[in-house]
Amino acid sequence: MKISARNMLSGKVSGIKPGAVNSEIKVALTSKHDIVAVITNESVDHLGLKIGSEAFAIIKAPLVILAKGKPEFKFSTRNIFEGIVKEVNIGVVNAEVGLELADGVVLHSVITKSSIDGMELKVGDSATALFKASNVILAVRA
Repeated sequence: MKISARNMLSGKVSGIKPGAVNSEIKVALTSKHDIVAVITNESVDHLGLKIGSEAFAIIKAPLVILAKGKPEFKFSTRNIFEGIVKEVNIGVVNAEVGLELADGVVLHSVITKSSIDGMELKVGDSATALFKASNVILAVRA
């Protein structure tokens, strides 16, 4: 599958919590990392999601927020991942940052150049990626 989103992470469905309209789906990437997605119940049925199903979590890089180090706040977002900045590609307006998690998974974020400058973010820095469960798209093989 070729897509334009920078983050397409594979895993297995490890949890399904159905609600009236939406379901919360946990996708285990590794023993240490779960991505949480909120999708409609109709989508759960359409994708045939069950515990143990292979699934891909897709997150567009501009939807991944970065904070330098470990934030001193609690956030309402369900997906919070700490890692080390492995790459920073700076453009005129935006920058793309690759954040490597402890198990080698890399999350990409696109943030403004002024955010890079303001945080003084560089390769080797500790950083935290945050994104909402509603910003995660799930896919399965056809």
